[in-house]
Amino acid sequence: MFKYFQYLIALSILFFLIHTLHAAPLKTLTLDLTRELTENNKTEQISGTLHYDVQTARVVVEIDKPIKQIMLVKDKILEIYYPVEKQAFRFISQGRIPLPFVESILQTTQAEYGLTAMGYKLDKHDVVEKVLYTYWNPPEKAKESLGGIVLGMQNDKLISTEVKNPKGIIIARSIYKNHSKIGLNYIPMTVTSSTYGANSEVVQHEKITYSNPQVNLDTPNPILQFSIPDSVEIKEVKW
Repeated sequence: MFKYFQYLIALSILFFLIHTLHAAPLKTLTLDLTRELTENNKTEQISGTLHYDVQTARVVVEIDKPIKQIMLVKDKILEIYYPVEKQAFRFISQGRIPLPFVESILQTTQAEYGLTAMGYKLDKHDVVEKVLYTYWNPPEKAKESLGGIVLGMQNDKLISTEVKNPKGIIIARSIYKNHSKIGLNYIPMTVTSSTYGANSEVVQHEKITYSNPQVNLDTPNPILQFSIPDSVEIKEVKW
């Protein structure tokens, strides 16, 4: 079952749109997602729905295929619940939760891309061929386990992200396309990501596509209040 969340590790970024609500402040967001993962010359697809509460910065992802699971993300904690098997896992991260869904949401809706809130500090910036690159250092206490993050911006749009290990070697890269605007934020509906191995070879390639966005629903979404049933034992793992 670890196979179904492994693809999420080390990547960054996702975003959403709705043309009729450009000027409305984002409070809640629900949208469908599909993802194709290529690994070891094999490609598999998952589909599901993502829900986001801006005020609480809580993300709930319902995966329907190929296996049912619910992912709950808040701060540095990721919980994964398998409702059919009645199994649950809690992952406690030293830094940011390494899910492209969460990374993208935080960077889109929070000040300074949500990085300062997690302890990252802006080190420097550079402009290359009209792209603004900002370089972020991890929290001092986590430098032995976390590396830097590099964001690429063009015309106020986040177009790329690189994640490095503590030695400064790139371990993941994401590219964002098909941007649309919500309020003051440009968000891409297509995200492609690659994860690299010890020899800088691509070990995973992922494409995420978002659709059917629903923003600021009048009726409260009960899934945003979901919690793992008390009767289910949660196995805890530290990243």
